[in-house]
Amino acid sequence: MTQPYIFVILFVALFTFVSFIIGTISGWRLLSKRFSCPKSTFHGETWSFRRARMRFFANYGNCIDFGADQSGLYMSIFPILRVGHPPLLIPWSEITVVPGETGLVFKQRTLRLGRQEAVSLRISAALMDHLHQAAGTGWSAAADSGA
Repeated sequence: MTQPYIFVILFVALFTFVSFIIGTISGWRLLSKRFSCPKSTFHGETWSFRRARMRFFANYGNCIDFGADQSGLYMSIFPILRVGHPPLLIPWSEITVVPGETGLVFKQRTLRLGRQEAVSLRISAALMDHLHQAAGTGWSAAADSGA
């Protein structure tokens, strides 16, 4: 009879591995090399349990906290899923707003994060409006091409 702790260890190892791989594929880890931010240093307005899609079809369903203030866009994954996903604070000057909306029923907008990295981030149009409003004058630093 196998010991239950072996299953737990294997489950945790697989879960950690998958989370790390998703962080790499999505571009999150790439962004974290320049934009890593301890959560305690961000004090702007936040929206919890939001969804987003990043590159290579990496889909984050209701597990991201977004925040915005004049300094930039804050993103943090739910703590249990955070392996390979440190919190990020990306300055508005490193963000490009892609013109146009996608989606028939639920309108979505796309941002390109990091001038060098150019990682796409697709979020709801409603969340984009909240971020724009919370960013205040900081938003003008983003390459806003049709927002």
